[in-house]
Amino acid sequence: MKLLKKLTVNHDSRSLIAAKTLSVVGALALSVVLISLPTLARGISTLRGSGRINVRTQPTINSPAPQYGLAGDQVKVLECVQDRDKKGSDLNWCKVQFVRSKAVGWIRSDFIIFADGGE
Repeated sequence: MKLLKKLTVNHDSRSLIAAKTLSVVGALALSVVLISLPTLARGISTLRGSGRINVRTQPTINSPAPQYGLAGDQVKVLECVQDRDKKGSDLNWCKVQFVRSKAVGWIRSDFIIFADGGE
């Protein structure tokens, strides 16, 4: 069983040729890949917390924090990875870029109000 039909034009005879290009198995495999990839917040996210929020060089509490952010700072989320500092943690570390300064670093997800409402 095929799901998607792609129409192509044969310029010599001006006829349309339908070519089936994606099978059900292919569609299911594609959906599994898309579901397993982490999604990123679209738009500009905001930092939350009180006082200084450490901006680390790597996605771990064991890395240096040469920079800091403040609650209300706006950031663009570049990527997120699972927190590996605490076994079983449901948090992520997100690599962010600050909108105003363009500084880049890692912040734990519980300090981010994601633009798409995620966590």
